[in-house]
Order: sequence, then C-alpha cells, then structure tokens
Amino acid sequence: MLASRVKHDIESGKPCLMLVDVVKLASEFIEKHGSCNTPQGSAYLVFLSGQLDSLNKIVFDKSMEAMSAHLENIAEEVYSILSIMLTRYALHEINLINNVAAILRSEMNLNSERAIRLLSIVEPFIFAAIARYLAIVYLVSVTPSEHLPHMTVSLERVVSGYMTEEERAFTAIKFYVNMIAAQANPASGGSDAGEASEGNRGYPAET
Repeated sequence: MLASRVKHDIESGKPCLMLVDVVKLASEFIEKHGSCNTPQGSAYLVFLSGQLDSLNKIVFDKSMEAMSAHLENIAEEVYSILSIMLTRYALHEINLINNVAAILRSEMNLNSERAIRLLSIVEPFIFAAIARYLAIVYLVSVTPSEHLPHMTVSLERVVSGYMTEEERAFTAIKFYVNMIAAQANPASGGSDAGEASEGNRGYPAET
C-alpha cells in the first residue's frame, strides 16, 4: 500500500504523500493486523531509543542495496545521480533519527503524562519519515534498470519534497518539546519559550 502511494508520487513527479498520510496507513494496518507487545510508559522511551540506534545502519544499508541492484546495468552518469540522491536522502534520515534519539535520551526521566505527550509527537513522525524512505529505496531496487534514467528527475523532485516536509516537521517538534518543558517548569517558561522560538537551543539542529 505505502509503496504504491510513493510510486504514484514518483510517476506524477509530485510529493503528495504527506507524513500524516503514512501515519494513517499505519493505523489502518494496526487496526487490521494488531500491534506488537512492547514496554509501556517511560520504559518504552528506553526501548524506542534503542530501536532508533539500530535504524541508522539499516537506513544506509538499504540505500546501498538499492544501488547495487543496478551497478552494472545503467550508465555511469545515471548511477552517479541516483547514488548521490539516495545517499543524501539516507544521511538526512540518519540525522533525523539521531536528533529524535537525542530528544528521547534527554527526556528519559519524564513522568508518565509528559512521556505520553512526547511519544505522541516524535514516534509517528520518525516512523512515517523512515517508512517513506524505505518505500523509495525499495522502488528503486525493484525498478527495471532501463526505466531508471526516465524517472530520475521526478524521483529527485519527490525526494526533495519529502525531505523539506520532514525538516519543517522536526522544527515544529522541537518547538513543541520545549513548550512541554516550559509547562513543566513554569518559573523558567519565558526563557525556554524564547529559546524555542529563536533556535530551539538544547536540542540538536537538523542539518
């Protein structure tokens, strides 16, 4: 389902599949098939942080696997364009993973209510971003090599659109996380709010 939606974006050259759409697809899947048993509350923050750490290698490896499928089957120029594009996309996702993991580590001692509020924002975001990325690299890997030269322009447009949306979403998340912290510490709320609006100091900036 997700891959077909991403494929439609590539064919049209328009990044129409938004992060919220991916989350909705995931919710529908869980409703139909059920979810896995995982720790609850603050323990889940520790669990999720560990899962994010393991995602870095998966993200980069999937990019390399997608390109290796076409190593000797497409022109060197086309291969270079796709390789640079997917590497840039992979590094972008890894940066997001690291930034979200840093937020989780810094908030590891949250009380239950704050933990729920934080997870309700960061978990769907990073899941949706990585899911879209994996759909892209999957489609590149299974697309016949002779078709790749004709889709590089639209693929670049879609990837750039996805990355831009994710950057904006993460900026909003950092602001929201600082708001949660300010509400928990009213005495320093003004200072925290100012920092959030002027650069979200205290959390890694996306690059």
